[in-house]
Amino acid sequence: MQVIKTIFKWIGRTILLVISVIVLGYTYIYISTEKRLNKKYRFSETRLAIPSDSQSIEKGKHLYQIRSCGDCHGTSLQGGIFMNDPLLLQISAPNLTKGKGGLSPEYSSRDWIRVLRHGVDKNGKSLWMMPAHESNTLNKDDLANLIAYCQSVPPRNNQLRKLKSIGPIGRVLMKIDRVAVLPAEHINHALPISANPPATVYETGKYLASTCQSCHMHDMKGGSALAPEFPPVPDISAKGAAGRWTEAEFIKTIRSGKTPEGKILRKEYMPWQNMQSFTNEELAAIYTFSKSIH
Repeated sequence: MQVIKTIFKWIGRTILLVISVIVLGYTYIYISTEKRLNKKYRFSETRLAIPSDSQSIEKGKHLYQIRSCGDCHGTSLQGGIFMNDPLLLQISAPNLTKGKGGLSPEYSSRDWIRVLRHGVDKNGKSLWMMPAHESNTLNKDDLANLIAYCQSVPPRNNQLRKLKSIGPIGRVLMKIDRVAVLPAEHINHALPISANPPATVYETGKYLASTCQSCHMHDMKGGSALAPEFPPVPDISAKGAAGRWTEAEFIKTIRSGKTPEGKILRKEYMPWQNMQSFTNEELAAIYTFSKSIH
């Protein structure tokens, strides 16, 4: 009987120890992630003249499409729920028009530049899950055109329930850098905006590939799964399967969602349908860039 009591005593102590470690560990994770969430960023403001002509607005629309802005904010900029998982993340993508539930009448070009160049709110804190680390690379004309298009879209009434919270699993993933929750952390805020568009096919591909690199990484070699139950991200550099494709096969894969080997690309993992707005020349440039990486 004494042996049984001793066993239960040690089991109880072990359970208590495990619980204590979990509580202390999560407390540390909570405090460290909370500090990052509330960090304020300082930078020099970028000044841009925003055009209003139809050609510039059309170029901005193309950028909105190929940069996959509509995945979160909708084709009409009306916004929507990005994620609603209490354990991971709850966040809504705002209505970017000036309709009901959208931007305030005072929201200016300076606000657009701050968000797209630095990924921070009006208080200097990082936005959540807004890929400003990609739009930060836009050159002067492209950034101005994108803003011109967004400002030209008619008001849409969409009074969303505003979600903004991160759950325990989300904080753990954030701590181990498996989820880029805060774009401002990944931006060189002192980097001046480029005044010139890319000059070569390779440079154009590198410029456009920033939309691919959020999943396939900067070296285009992919890596581990981006989320639970997701497959590993494939290598699309010269060393991966895509490196064996011809330019025509690469473009056909993006257009059809089917690889030369016959593999069907599942849109929930690889949003190939979102890339339909790229021109063949733009896709060829991305192919040239990815094929150059060994």
